[in-house]
Amino acid sequence: MVMKIANRNNGDAGVLMKPEGSVKVVVLNGSRQIDQVVPGAGQNGEAGWVTMKVLPENGLPKGIHQLHDATNPAKNVHPQSFGGQVLHVDKKHVYQFGPKGIVQHDRKIFDQALDGKEPIVGKCYEVSYSRGAGKVKAELTQEQGAKLQAKKAHTL
Repeated sequence: MVMKIANRNNGDAGVLMKPEGSVKVVVLNGSRQIDQVVPGAGQNGEAGWVTMKVLPENGLPKGIHQLHDATNPAKNVHPQSFGGQVLHVDKKHVYQFGPKGIVQHDRKIFDQALDGKEPIVGKCYEVSYSRGAGKVKAELTQEQGAKLQAKKAHTL
């Protein structure tokens, strides 16, 4: 049996349209749904949200997480560290919960630190930046990640 998930359109209740190609991760009911804005998927040929994948929740917090709104810490020259859970991984970026929203890291810094293995969604990693250069320092427990995030929320 093939399940067809209805596309969500701009103007539908609770639908906030983002630019084409934007991705959001919806974590509800024990699963995480990866949605993307696709041209022609909406009403009258407009862009609309389409579900690309449905995966296990992996311990992520429930909610709708817009990756389009993620900040890039490499653009900041001040030293900073992040220790939150990895929310999403794609070919170019790793998205992680930061103390003040979602943070977008270059995938290459994880590939170097993890010997080419993919970062695990739901796990915490300590990522530090100095003068715009990022480095994955360690995999953290949930408790260690929460402590690092709380500490950084007060210092940022």
